[in-house]
Amino acid sequence: MPNAALIVHQVRVALYDVLVGVIYGVVSVVSDGAARVVRGVFRQLNGHGASMTFHFQHIARRAACRPLFVALIGSLATASAAHAAPHMSGNAMAIPHRLIIIDAQGDSTMWGYQTSSGFTKSWQSPNNPPALLQAALQARFGAHVIVQNNSVPGATLVDRERGMHGYGQPYSRWVTTSPAHIVIVNFALNDADNHVKEPPAAFRAQLMRFIEESRSAGRIVVLEEPNPVDYALNRTVVPQYVAVVDELAKRYGLALVRQYAPIGARRDWRSLLIDGVHPTDTLYKLKAERQREVIEPIVAKLIG
Repeated sequence: MPNAALIVHQVRVALYDVLVGVIYGVVSVVSDGAARVVRGVFRQLNGHGASMTFHFQHIARRAACRPLFVALIGSLATASAAHAAPHMSGNAMAIPHRLIIIDAQGDSTMWGYQTSSGFTKSWQSPNNPPALLQAALQARFGAHVIVQNNSVPGATLVDRERGMHGYGQPYSRWVTTSPAHIVIVNFALNDADNHVKEPPAAFRAQLMRFIEESRSAGRIVVLEEPNPVDYALNRTVVPQYVAVVDELAKRYGLALVRQYAPIGARRDWRSLLIDGVHPTDTLYKLKAERQREVIEPIVAKLIG
């Protein structure tokens, strides 16, 4: 049975889905003035410490941020989804006003899950990869680069596609209303655990669908390999799913964050897992740095 922290997170993800859908469903007019308000609100939210793995519902609860949240909603209500979302012209993406939003999708190893006392206690590490990635990108580019941690512990790619297991919407609907310009996708471990019902061929079909839905909506897709895990499937099944990720990155010409082999090549890699599966903060930091190496040039190109 999932613990209270995971249930709360899944409810938050579902509410976020609904909120974003409502905002982008009612908007109709975009203006430079509204866009300037949005930029200003994001800058002020960062000043209140609300930027790490940004979520509307987190901000709304902060008393200091509540007026900014209202301003953000008001300004977004004047901007149409067609203009607020990124657009593709050939292979070039137009980013209005240089606000860059990155959507991090994945399982517990993206969410930042940590546990102790035989899984009786668990929490989200503040050093989860999207939080660290945002901090690194903001250090170079400024507060207008936002990384949203939209991953769900225990989720598979099928869950994300169908809008199950804590996801409030199918991905095909989510991606059309998401404000993200870049989406990082990091599934495979739970999919490998479920390999009898979801063999690598089925995972491949789902990942192709995810990629094509994302690109059709004008998003830049970045694929990420899972970290190795310290149990039997890591030697036999997980590599097959990693191979699918690598193959589709090559087929679609996508940026790829390599994690599996580089981490597995370390002699101490097992000691970097808190429970044989989930990274310690040390490994989360290493994973975030590998993300930064791939994502930073993409952001630089968008801004430039």
